[in-house]
Amino acid sequence: MSIEFYVMSTIMGISLLVWLYRKGKRTIAWVRKVRRAFRGICFNPNSTLNEECCRKIAVGALYAAQQGAYQDSLETGIRDVLPQILGEWWGISGTVSARKELDYLCEKGYRYYYPFLLQAFHEEDEERQETIFQENMTSQEDYDKIIYLYQNLCETYDELIDCHVISGYEDLVRLGVAGWDAGRICFLARACYDMEYISESEAWSYIDRAYVLAHQECASWQDFAMSYIIGRSLWGGKEACNSVMKNTADELLSVEKSPWVRYAW
Repeated sequence: MSIEFYVMSTIMGISLLVWLYRKGKRTIAWVRKVRRAFRGICFNPNSTLNEECCRKIAVGALYAAQQGAYQDSLETGIRDVLPQILGEWWGISGTVSARKELDYLCEKGYRYYYPFLLQAFHEEDEERQETIFQENMTSQEDYDKIIYLYQNLCETYDELIDCHVISGYEDLVRLGVAGWDAGRICFLARACYDMEYISESEAWSYIDRAYVLAHQECASWQDFAMSYIIGRSLWGGKEACNSVMKNTADELLSVEKSPWVRYAW
């Protein structure tokens, strides 16, 4: 056999191994994704947290349920996908970016835009809507963002009613979006701790702030959950899958083992 044959065989063999390796990684990732999707409300068997700490972590229960994460520990149990969640979705790659994003959510979040969003949504005149945006947004970035949020609200308002998240405009006013901001702060703090971007004391500091925010603005787990879904609807528009999120919230509000059932508001 010629040298060319051996070279070609070697190249083909290496190519096959690379293909199998890549396919294997994709298969493993797919299996993990499916596994998480069917985990439901899950708990860390090694958790030593007391009831007070678990009640605080429950503020991030909806986000945790989406990702198949633990509901009762700082550790999420999904460390294998946190690089994607934090890096690709949040742009967080280390301590500096973690603190920056968490501080932003604590100090601003969607709560900054929401009052002006509601004012514009209540107006029928497009020029008046534009005036509200122009007068209250102090940067082009904020202006672009509130336009995006407004479009998503218009796109999903009827869906939010159909899913029984709200019954009308008055519920948008009453419920707000603090649940969305607080839920993200809580889960993000846990994820950043899990990746060793922030310390345990820092994580609890952010979770405490999320807990206080949620209880200042919401009256119950029910209201908190709907507030979270409203915020997510603004974030994702038609891609937010509001019916799926409502089902997840209903499960957390009713299943006996759920932290929302176990720990009173």
